[in-house]
Amino acid sequence: MNAATIPISGLVFGLLLIAPSILLIWWFRLGINKQLLVSVVRMLVQLSFVALYLKYIFLLDHILVNLAYILLMVLFAAHSGIRSSSLRLKKLLVPTFIAMLLPTLATLLYFNWAIVQLEHIFQADVLIPVAGLMLGNTLKSNIVALKTFFNSIRKEEKTYCFLLGNGASKQEAARPFMKEAIRMAMAPNLATMATVGLVSLPGVMTGQILGGSDPVLAVKYQIMVMVIIFFNSLLSNVLQLFFAIRQGFNKSDQLDKSLLDQG
Repeated sequence: MNAATIPISGLVFGLLLIAPSILLIWWFRLGINKQLLVSVVRMLVQLSFVALYLKYIFLLDHILVNLAYILLMVLFAAHSGIRSSSLRLKKLLVPTFIAMLLPTLATLLYFNWAIVQLEHIFQADVLIPVAGLMLGNTLKSNIVALKTFFNSIRKEEKTYCFLLGNGASKQEAARPFMKEAIRMAMAPNLATMATVGLVSLPGVMTGQILGGSDPVLAVKYQIMVMVIIFFNSLLSNVLQLFFAIRQGFNKSDQLDKSLLDQG
């Protein structure tokens, strides 16, 4: 069984669903029609380019090209994560890039070598899609972790200073806020894992079934992908917050509030 083809006319009919969405947004005065149209246009342009260049990247399947593409994906994810967290890009870009890159590369290679057991662990048509799945979820959890961490310390600054005043180091005083940030960031992942198959059929499994794969194989991939996404997000969040503790405070161990000025 092969995936059902979507003709050009099908794409047109699908995009027509934007029209009632625009009417609903206008009716409720939500004020996001311009944002919707910009987002749809960007999606069409970006995914069209992805369809073109991924085809050639998969055909070439060169280790250096594959790794360069992964690095580019991580860089864009780090940039987007800091911007979405309303933090200063210049100060946190490199730490965020490292916090995303190291877990992603390690988890990717482990997935290809030990789980899928590929002969070529840098195989483009596995490496790049799985990296995209992991980075998309890691990005969302990192945004929640950063926002929760810095907002909690800002709101509970007296508690943080009280801990410092009673002999705690910066790391010790920040640890309760770090733990809460990680809990908040990982909560959606846990909820998804607990309800998968009951509430929804997730993307990897659905995509493989639509592509003609055996449902049992699709389930195996989905289970493994959810496990590596959880592990990667958790490890990345921990690294991200350790870097945030190093970069987000001044020499007096007080919160560097200028870090939060980035709009």
